[in-house]
Amino acid sequence: MMNGGFWMMPALFLIALGVIILLFVLLRRPPANGVKELEEKLEKISSELNRLLQEQTGRIVENIGRVRDESRVSISDSFTKTQKELSESLAAGRRELAESLSSSQKLLAEKLENLLKETTNIRAVSTGMLEVGKDIRQLSDILEGGQTRGGFGEFQLELILKEVIPADRYREQYRIGEGVVDAAIFLKDRILCIDSKFPLANLKKSYDTEGDESARFRQAFFTDVKNRAREISRKYIVPEKTLDFAVMFIPSEAVFLEIVSNSELHKKLIDMRVIPASPNFLYVYFQALAIGFRGLAVEAEAEEIIRTISSLKVGFEKFQDNFRLVGRHLENAIKQYNETERQFERFDATLGNLEAGRGDDRPQEDA
Repeated sequence: MMNGGFWMMPALFLIALGVIILLFVLLRRPPANGVKELEEKLEKISSELNRLLQEQTGRIVENIGRVRDESRVSISDSFTKTQKELSESLAAGRRELAESLSSSQKLLAEKLENLLKETTNIRAVSTGMLEVGKDIRQLSDILEGGQTRGGFGEFQLELILKEVIPADRYREQYRIGEGVVDAAIFLKDRILCIDSKFPLANLKKSYDTEGDESARFRQAFFTDVKNRAREISRKYIVPEKTLDFAVMFIPSEAVFLEIVSNSELHKKLIDMRVIPASPNFLYVYFQALAIGFRGLAVEAEAEEIIRTISSLKVGFEKFQDNFRLVGRHLENAIKQYNETERQFERFDATLGNLEAGRGDDRPQEDA
């Protein structure tokens, strides 16, 4: 459309020019005998203007056709490009949707598999809890008396201590605070107190009964655990001497499981700054302490090495001063030696001169 407007401008200009010439001729008012000549000129001008208009019109029509064809090609190319981009976008969207669906199906399958595993684990735990109940009944039959249970716990604690902790790092039946703790481990500047407790009686009764009576005995067992923890916290956590927590050793994994599986009871023990520990738990904890003790031993050896190096440094500095003094003495001796050598050379030269002079004074024999 822009090209058509461009070519129309000359045509309009020529028409306007012809009109101006025509007006100019008419305004001159030629004589009567020149009317015919004027008409002929006007016809020529009109013919010329028609020819020019036809040429410009043809060019305009040609340009309009060309622009129209170019527009059709451009529109067709744009439509083809847009259609291609739309197809690619749809294909990409389909791929992303397929990938998303595949990922979702895979995730769902994994979730279902995990759920099945968790269900299996829950069943195993339930079976384990039943076994725990049987183990507790059997253990209770063996450890019927309170003193027997206490002795068993102390004996088991002693075995673990002897196996893992260096002998110079712990004491059994150690007096501290308001009582005598079953075991005390000596850290760098504090003491860790460990006391064995075995509140089994009410737990056994809860397994031997059912319903409300079983729940009542279980609650009594939880109360026993809290009372024992409160006793440990009061007696064996001493400011400036012990750590700010103590360990309550439970010599049975089954009883320990009953304690830690009750989140409310476990939280109350932590609030009392008493950590329940089974034999396996305590063994692992002692292994970590043993590594720390080895680190302390290495640190002590390193400090001794540093002290030895410091003393060696002092001795080396003294040796260095003596060595420098000997060096100065040797330097002075060398200077003295060189000076004596020069004096000897001068003395030797003087003797040579004297000997030469005496030879010149001897009488000469006649030939």
